[in-house]
Amino acid sequence: MVKEALAEGLPAMDILDKGLIPGIQALSQLFKDGQVYLPEILISARAMKKGVVELEPYLAGTNIHNKGTVVLGTVEGDLHDIGKNLVGMMLDSNGFNVVDAGVDVSADSFVSAAKE
Repeated sequence: MVKEALAEGLPAMDILDKGLIPGIQALSQLFKDGQVYLPEILISARAMKKGVVELEPYLAGTNIHNKGTVVLGTVEGDLHDIGKNLVGMMLDSNGFNVVDAGVDVSADSFVSAAKE
């Protein structure tokens, strides 16, 4: 749908600000209300990520992340990343620059990522 919107001449920022972000925020509320579940969140997160990838060349040079930077990762010894990815998606869609340090991350790696 992002490709179609771009082909129709819609501005990339409008696609992001008036389509993808409100859509994922509405889904977040549905999840909070118990109307959708983790599988729908994961599918939607993948779709949004693909949409943002399509928009990136058109958004080059714009400051879409202006609320700050957040470093995310799972702590050393933890190989699960579903929660991290969901939090990252929500932060990203709400104007934060998200630095994903990965999984099984040592404390020193978190500190290094934060310094960068």
